[in-house]
Amino acid sequence: MDRGESVILDALQGFLPEQTLELLQDYLQNPQTFLQTLWRQTVLVTNKLSTVLSPLFAPLLARALQALNDSPDIVVLGFVLAAFFLVIQLISWVHRTMMYMTRLAFRMLGWALVFALLAVVWRRGPEATIRDVVVFVSKLAGYATLIKDIWLSEYKKFDAQTKRGGGVGAGAGQRTPSGGYSRSGNGW
Repeated sequence: MDRGESVILDALQGFLPEQTLELLQDYLQNPQTFLQTLWRQTVLVTNKLSTVLSPLFAPLLARALQALNDSPDIVVLGFVLAAFFLVIQLISWVHRTMMYMTRLAFRMLGWALVFALLAVVWRRGPEATIRDVVVFVSKLAGYATLIKDIWLSEYKKFDAQTKRGGGVGAGAGQRTPSGGYSRSGNGW
């Protein structure tokens, strides 16, 4: 390889130990290593390929560059599309990151709840925990029954109001809307 490796190794002198620098220097600059052989072969194949393909693609490339020079709108459109594509990719990346973090947070919350429940069972014992769960579920069922009763009473009021043909203000001959719910003959 060329002088580039020694510049890199000189820059790494303050960061890496001396043994590591010697190992890197021996490995990178020894012509018998696999890396040096691979580098030489790659350079050789690339040079041969460029000399073979250069006469074929040079006229095509010249025509393409001339066409782009003659119509700058295509270049501007290409840059706009490239910018749009990059923005969409960035938004997609941010979306994936946010979804990952949200999923991670909810998983951590779920496991925290599991560990908290296990800690409660460990501290209070299984019998007291079961008793607490039964009390909590019974209070929750009582609350659900209260909500059901309130909902049914409101539904009965609404149903009675719609069967009468309206609510307040319907006595003077004017029809009032029934809150979006209408039966045949009762509506506006």
